[in-house]
Amino acid sequence: MQPLRADSCVLVLDSDVLGRGDDDLGSLLIVNFLRTLAFRDDVPGTVICYNTGVKLAEKGSDAVPILATLAQKGADIVLCGTCVNFFNLADRLAIGRVGNMQEIVDLLMKGQRTIYV
Repeated sequence: MQPLRADSCVLVLDSDVLGRGDDDLGSLLIVNFLRTLAFRDDVPGTVICYNTGVKLAEKGSDAVPILATLAQKGADIVLCGTCVNFFNLADRLAIGRVGNMQEIVDLLMKGQRTIYV
């Protein structure tokens, strides 16, 4: 059995923190997770951000340069349009592109492996 190609992997970020509990710790953890992922050669083909996960793409976020590295390595950074509008981020995005729920569902259905963080 051949290993899955990284571009068939979809990473879902539904929060700007990692884990439950202390949000300050969670903010450090999500950035550390993304940084660790960005050092790999086999990055996900798609990174989907929804709910507060879209805040990771906001100008000034510590995650922006890391998401940019993932994008440079070939990851498509897709941000939920409803979420971007809800948090009034449209003119404050530094990385990624705005998609809609139809596209997000299509990406999830086509991905061979999905990782929810």
